[in-house]
Amino acid sequence: MIAPSKYVSTSNSLLGQASVILSIRKPDSTVSALWDDVRRSGVDISYERFILCLDFLYTVGMLDLSEGTLSWRG
Repeated sequence: MIAPSKYVSTSNSLLGQASVILSIRKPDSTVSALWDDVRRSGVDISYERFILCLDFLYTVGMLDLSEGTLSWRG
């Protein structure tokens, strides 16, 4: 689920996990470097879910990918 609900906790929702990624992000990093940072932080998230979070952040305009580097907006 994208948003938390009665049956999906915030930590298991795409919105909640994307917010965790936003708190971990570093300026001008690569996808693999961000994935390493997320794993080191102890967040329980699969790689597939991580990519879905990046897709979500791109869709809402918070993230851009240019020449292999992630750029953050907002």
